[in-house]
Amino acid sequence: IWLSRLWDPSVHYVSQLGATGMPTAPLFNSALLLLGIAAVLVDRALLHRPDAYVTGWPIAATLVVCGACFAVASVVTCSPGCPVPFTPGALPQDLIHISAAVLGFVLAIVAMAQVALLRRRPWMRRASVATLVAVGLTSFTGAMLALFRGDTVLGGNLEFTAATLAIAWFGVFGLQVVADERVTLARAAGGRRRSDATG
Repeated sequence: IWLSRLWDPSVHYVSQLGATGMPTAPLFNSALLLLGIAAVLVDRALLHRPDAYVTGWPIAATLVVCGACFAVASVVTCSPGCPVPFTPGALPQDLIHISAAVLGFVLAIVAMAQVALLRRRPWMRRASVATLVAVGLTSFTGAMLALFRGDTVLGGNLEFTAATLAIAWFGVFGLQVVADERVTLARAAGGRRRSDATG
């Protein structure tokens, strides 16, 4: 996503990079689709730890819907310029894209809140709280600037910042899930070896 922006720094908002006709669209939409697939893969990994990652409802459920939303947003792109839905020039695809992207982003924030409430991994809880606050403030401010046609440069920078923080958090959380899975597999293997030795 950042490669796409470096390619065309005149673009202010994230979704504009994947808009119909943009030269950055193939790269950006592929990255967005991969992000959706990654969320679903982490969801699959979490299913092996049903008791460890549940806060209210399984974090896996939040991530699988989040991933599906990003996948939809990567396939149904916004029209040139990414107009706000229900404004002059907006098309039905803009409503679908923006709705899917916003819902996916909101669910990512929900996942952060769920991890922040877990009783394990204090460092991950603290990181989730910090990221949640930072992403919430930057994305909300950027969205308000976009809706009320404020400073588009500032709004765009805030949106990119929020997206970067959210993706970084997701990457760290995914690595934590992988590390936990390796520990679980190692313990299971050790238990089998001890059982075989005593048998």
